[in-house]
Amino acid sequence: MSETNATPGIRGLETLLDDRMVSLESPQTQQITRVAVNNLFQFLTENNDVDSVEDVDEQDARDWVIHLVKEDDLAANSIRTYFALARATFGWWQRSDEIDRNPLATTTAEEVLPSKSNDVEQQFWTADARERLLNYVDERAHAALENDSSDAAHAFRDRSLVYILADTGVRGAEVCSVSRDDRRNGLQWADVNLEAGVMTVLGKSGDQESVSLPGVTTEKLARHRRLIDAPDEWPVIPTGDATSKYRAVRNELADREYEDEEIEGALEDCEIDEVLREYEVAPPALTTEGARTLLKRLCEEADVDIDGDYLKPHGGRRGLGDDLYGEVAAESAQEVLRHKSIETTHASYRDRHPEDLAADIEKVRYKSE
Repeated sequence: MSETNATPGIRGLETLLDDRMVSLESPQTQQITRVAVNNLFQFLTENNDVDSVEDVDEQDARDWVIHLVKEDDLAANSIRTYFALARATFGWWQRSDEIDRNPLATTTAEEVLPSKSNDVEQQFWTADARERLLNYVDERAHAALENDSSDAAHAFRDRSLVYILADTGVRGAEVCSVSRDDRRNGLQWADVNLEAGVMTVLGKSGDQESVSLPGVTTEKLARHRRLIDAPDEWPVIPTGDATSKYRAVRNELADREYEDEEIEGALEDCEIDEVLREYEVAPPALTTEGARTLLKRLCEEADVDIDGDYLKPHGGRRGLGDDLYGEVAAESAQEVLRHKSIETTHASYRDRHPEDLAADIEKVRYKSE
């Protein structure tokens, strides 16, 4: 990866990361390490005025962990993984004499890491909150269509995202693009088989994985695609950000060797969405950060919350897993959530149903109804 792809403002980071990759044998570990370290430095450049690897101190590391816990919608075990990989990377740089100290190898940051028990305390979409949000995005889409609104495409996109998160068990990063992760550019229509009710995503493991689409969700996606007449290479959940669309057009046409004057002429006095179609340029996918912002806005409009907070993307996955585990079978939850082992599923959901287990005991021992 070239230096131009490095995190903005961080001198030499990409070179140091490339050096670190050589010491890691597993491609999966290499990928997650790069994502974790880039996440750290993206946060620090935007919030802590850090512009070099050597500048990172203990407080910076602590601030990053707090940000992950409060804002990044990661499960507790994922936060611990990010931290462990970033700490190991800084340790490797220290042993290579690239830096003098490892700012993550202190209790300052470690003490704010979530404990393993926090995983079961992460947000779950409740049945009531889920239904209210789904009803809202349905009504919003219908209203936009009836009024022949120019916002209909956005309304149908928003509905597709909410249904996907609520009813398929995907992670946000499997359908939206992820900053500084070149492999995660968002789910494309080519990845969705509406007839079979299946879509293919880049899973957490880095492998292509099949995800089942329930009939209702398939219907919503099919209606969305018919409305916008999307080509296969277009993202299912495109960004609504005009700046990103203009950048995509300029970059793509420049790659096709258009002159600057031709590019600006194509953009002049034209709607950007019309330019995208005319020149067959796919818009960028909505980012995971954009998805969180969108869900916050939708929840505010719908007056829906869980314990005062908006419905977070990963909460849809947890809510579905909780329902499947408690009402169907642990094996079904494992299959839908694509856990590698049933132990992972048990660890995530077993403790949430003591009252249901008590009811089962009552039925067995005392024949209660």
